[in-house]
Amino acid sequence: MRPLDDELRSALKRREPPAGFAERVMARLAGQPGRVRRGGWAQAIGSLFRMPKLRWVAVGAAVCLLLVVGAVRYQRRERAQGELAKEQLKQALHIASSKLNLAKKRVQEADHRSPES
Repeated sequence: MRPLDDELRSALKRREPPAGFAERVMARLAGQPGRVRRGGWAQAIGSLFRMPKLRWVAVGAAVCLLLVVGAVRYQRRERAQGELAKEQLKQALHIASSKLNLAKKRVQEADHRSPES
């Protein structure tokens, strides 16, 4: 075998931890502030927002959501106003058409009544 293989075997060989290792790790974990404690999913999600990067991601996602909702509402309002304007134009054209037809009819009647020269 090569020396590198021997070094890796000795470095990765299974060893027993020193006495009291587990107790020291648990004591250190218990003393850490901001550690997620098992208290439910709401606390777990709340702890995610305490991290600065995730907080900014959440703020960005909320802003994007608000922009999308605002854009959809604006588009719907514009479409409704456009439909109203379309109906008003149709009504105005109908009124103008009926008035022009009435005027045309009266002109034709006046032509029939007048003596021909």
